[in-house]
Parts: sequence; C-alpha cells; structure tokens
Amino acid sequence: MSTSKHASHTLLKSINQQKVLHLIYSDSPISRVELAQKTGLSQQTVTNIVNRLLEDEVILEGEPQSLESGSGRKRVPLLLNGSRFSAIGIELSGTFARGAAYNLRKERLAEAEMRADSYETEEDMLRVIRQVIDSLIKEIPEPDGIKGISFSVHGLVDSSEGILLRSPGMGWKRIPLGRILEEEYGLPVYLENDTNLLALNENISGRLVSSRNNVTLKLGRGIGGAIFVDKMLVTGSGSVAGELGHYKAFLPPHLHECYCGGKGCLTTLASAHGLKRTLGLTVDQFRGALRAEEPQAVELREAVKTAVVSALSNIVTLLNPDHIALTGTMLPVFGESFLDELKARVLANVPQTCRNLEFVHLKTTEDETILAIERVLQNVFKIPLDSLSL
Repeated sequence: MSTSKHASHTLLKSINQQKVLHLIYSDSPISRVELAQKTGLSQQTVTNIVNRLLEDEVILEGEPQSLESGSGRKRVPLLLNGSRFSAIGIELSGTFARGAAYNLRKERLAEAEMRADSYETEEDMLRVIRQVIDSLIKEIPEPDGIKGISFSVHGLVDSSEGILLRSPGMGWKRIPLGRILEEEYGLPVYLENDTNLLALNENISGRLVSSRNNVTLKLGRGIGGAIFVDKMLVTGSGSVAGELGHYKAFLPPHLHECYCGGKGCLTTLASAHGLKRTLGLTVDQFRGALRAEEPQAVELREAVKTAVVSALSNIVTLLNPDHIALTGTMLPVFGESFLDELKARVLANVPQTCRNLEFVHLKTTEDETILAIERVLQNVFKIPLDSLSL
C-alpha cells in the first residue's frame, strides 16, 4: 500500500472510531446494532471498533437487556468509561483562579482556589493559574487520563487562538495563555469568555435548546453578552462580538468614561465593578441607599433601567432574536419587578415584527468550572480527528 493510501486508511479508521465514540458518549447506553444504524457503518466495522475500545477500557458493557418482551435476543448496552478520564475547568477572574477536576461522568474529583489582590505582571497571573492546576493534578487518581484544561474567563478572549485579549485585572494585554500552558502541561487548553460559555451550554442542553436566534445578557461584576444566530455563536472579526457592556447607553448627566476608552458604556453604572469604579459605590451601599429611598440612588436606578431597556430594544430590533436570556447578580438589585418591567418596556419599544420574543430568566446557572469542561468534552468527541488521542 502506498504511503498516501495508508494515511487515508488510517484517517478513515480514526474518523469512524470517533463517530462511534461520539455516539456512545452522547446517546449511551447504546447497542452495537444502534451504532451501526446511526453511523451507517457496517456491523463488522462497528464490532471491530467496539472491541478495540473495550480492550483499551475506553468503554464498558452494561447488563444485557431484552429487546422486547419474550424475545431471546439481548441488547448489550455500551457506556463510556467515564471514571478513567478527566478534565480540568478553571474560572479565571481579576482576583482569583478557581478550579475543579471532574471525571467524564461530571463527578468532582478535586478543587482548588488561589487568590491575588491583583496581577501586577503576566507572570503573577500565570503563577496563580499554575498553582491551581498543579494542585488539581496531584489529586486526580489517574493523571494520565486528563483530556484537557478549559477556562471560563471574566474577560475578552480569542478562543480560536487561545489568547487573552483583555485579561482579568491586567487590562488590554494579549497573553497567549493557551500556547503557554499547552507547552508546559502537554494537554489541550481551551479558553472562552464566561458569558459565551454560559450561552453555549444553554443553547446545547439548557433553557435555550428550542431557540435558534438568541441574545444572553449577564449583569454581574461586569457585563457580558453572547449572540447566537442560527444556533451559531457570533464572535466577530476580533472575537469580541456580543460585548454588550460597551453598548453606549447613557447620556448626561450619567455619561461617564469607561475603561475601554469610550463614554456612556452600559457597564459604567449597571455592573458591580462599574458602580465601584465610576461612583465609588459598592453593591451593598447602593442596595442600602435604595432601601432607604435616597433620591439620588432611586434616580440612578431608573437611569440604569432605561439604559438597559434602550440597549436591549436596539439589539432586538437589529438582530430579531426569538429569545432573550437574562442573568447575573445585579438583576435583583434593581428590584423584584425589574424583569417584568424590562420585558414590557422592550416589547413596547421594538417594531411589531420583532415582538415574537420570549424572555428567559436564568436564575441559577452551572458552576463555571463545570461549564468550562464542556469545552474539553466537545473537543474530545468532536468529529473528525486526524488521530484519536484516547
């Protein structure tokens, strides 16, 4: 066999094996017959692949089950050996790195956290991250089974290149975090913005599964946004599409400078960090002032509400989504009726052709470390691969 034919044959075997493995991961328990039906592969090819995976202990056989009542035939379900393999998920912010290791059953194996008052240099951040990763690896029963490290970043990232664009706590400084850590640990490293990661999870298996076009807005320590069009995350030419925190939403007397270099950005007053940076107010102080019905605080709350309504109204008019998802720790600060008021005001503002819109309140969300490992799982079982690392 020529070298090129041998390479093509090897690649085809790898792709077929990955197809089978992907279905065992996503549709388990699943039988050999079902695998052949769903992949279009021959029964013999599926049997050969399954036998290799069983021999390598990548998958396991479950208890045989009858296909139908009274039938002598048995269905042997196949399952991923999730306890053998693991992944590390890390939440990275401007003051801490918090990580956890999970097996592929999503059972937590270990956790670690390192805090820092600030990152003065790139090396400061890397030192904190390394300490978390090293601590987790020591606690994982089978470190050879680690399939990757993934980050949920409170900042801007180029996920395709693994680059921090605006690093948490360090401003506009490009750091090739993915390359640095891949060289050090010999593992795939994935980076994603925290709101994009949340929206990805909700679109794949959460409360936005039925939606094809949606926008997620997160009002918390900062403000994040994610845009999905036809079930695809919109990243833009610079990997920063959906940064709704920098929507120009305020006018005088609430027109303040933003760290991005512009003025009037939504994040300057509608996020926890923005309140602190712009007015020197903590969230607790702002909440206390609202409870005391201090006129300045009440006026500020109304200005923020109007700014959020304006931002969402224009986004809905421009993108015509079918769902808007709202989440974040700042939502309750603006009052119990804020979400109902927001929905009513946005629907009143947008054209009638855009009013077929559902609002989803994400009151609770998955831990960011487990959201992060979803990126590892998606890539481990992605089709096709040139070679199968398992």
